Amino acid sequence: MVQAVETQGQGTAGPEVHIKDKTMATTLIGAHGLEHFYGHSFPVLVTAMYASLGMDPVMAGVLSTVRQITSGVTSVSSGFFVDIFRYRSGQVLAASMGLIGIGYLLVSVSPNYIAVLGALVVASAGSALWHPPALGLLARKFPQQRGWYISLHRSSGNAGDMTGPIIAALLLPIVGWRWIMGGGTPLLLILCGAVLLLLWNVGGPKPGPVQLGQNLKAQISGMAQAFRGTGMWSIFTVSAVRGMGDRSYVFFLPLYLSNGLGMDPFTAIGSIQIGIAVALVSAPGVISGPIFGALSDRVGRRSVIAFLMIVSVVLSVTTVLGGGGIWMWVSVLLFGLFHSSVNSLTQAAAIDEVEGKGLDATFMGLMWGSNAAFGALAGILVGLIIEFSSWEAAFYVAAVLFFVGFLVSLIMPRGGSKQVQPAH
Repeated sequence: MVQAVETQGQGTAGPEVHIKDKTMATTLIGAHGLEHFYGHSFPVLVTAMYASLGMDPVMAGVLSTVRQITSGVTSVSSGFFVDIFRYRSGQVLAASMGLIGIGYLLVSVSPNYIAVLGALVVASAGSALWHPPALGLLARKFPQQRGWYISLHRSSGNAGDMTGPIIAALLLPIVGWRWIMGGGTPLLLILCGAVLLLLWNVGGPKPGPVQLGQNLKAQISGMAQAFRGTGMWSIFTVSAVRGMGDRSYVFFLPLYLSNGLGMDPFTAIGSIQIGIAVALVSAPGVISGPIFGALSDRVGRRSVIAFLMIVSVVLSVTTVLGGGGIWMWVSVLLFGLFHSSVNSLTQAAAIDEVEGKGLDATFMGLMWGSNAAFGALAGILVGLIIEFSSWEAAFYVAAVLFFVGFLVSLIMPRGGSKQVQPAH
């Protein structure tokens, strides 16, 4: 297998390595929050782009699909090479921040729908570059708290997901979507420099001459071995189906509010209502995500994931039955409580299965790529279903997908790290 050097400080004293690992974790988790703060305002801004660019439901779905396909291709390819060139992890993480900033700047100056699609490719590639090295580092450094740290990383993203849409909603009637899209670029370029400075050597020293062909062959062999049996297949299936359901619910929620329930994004009250709804999908996960992650470290991933999936089935249906009233808002809030945890726990479960084989980033890339591919399919299919039925259909599709994921989760491995000591 590909056995990359785990840390820079293998020859240093224990306390020094511990401090470096904590600093690394803080930087990764904090930067992830800022990235989501910017990127998750996109669903709110789509409501204004929908009108100004003359889109229909299918065109809106294609926006989601382009983001997902780009994310998938980038995640899969980067995961392979991050494991081989692990010593360059810091530079990959910095490049991620830079590409996000440049990509959304290009979106802001795009003159038409086609140009927006092209610019989204750049921004989405930047976002996808982040997760394989970041999650691989956290999983290796903290094996006994893998669910906790991966969930903390996701929780930080939730904090950004919560605040970004609200701020975007407040600014949208004042400055318009183009200024909001391009306005965060200076911050992201500064963040790019900070990550480059703080995490330059986070992947450890160069291990010597890299035999690229030999390493790729070893990775493919390791991957094939990991997929023997039902364990890894069931994990990937749950993750993919969950991603499709989330795409159906989260992406189309603001469009349902604006087009199905008449909340006008060009008015202050309508824009704020949409922003609050998108924020509610993320806000509760800031607290609940790490709790579910820590629980999964103790009782196993399978039981926690199965619970989260069946609850999501119910909440998807009650969101529609709420009809714009208080029960809709309660359903959105509760959905946010359980929304992002499954993604973190399936990531932890996948790394549990390949622990110690030097395939952490590879499998993170594969999982993100798989989710992106199925999420892209969901964007187009749900857009077509809405075109021939109603906006409510998105939530019924989500409920069906979550139920399928629940059934598959019952045959997942229990999960948990087999490593007794941290991978310092």
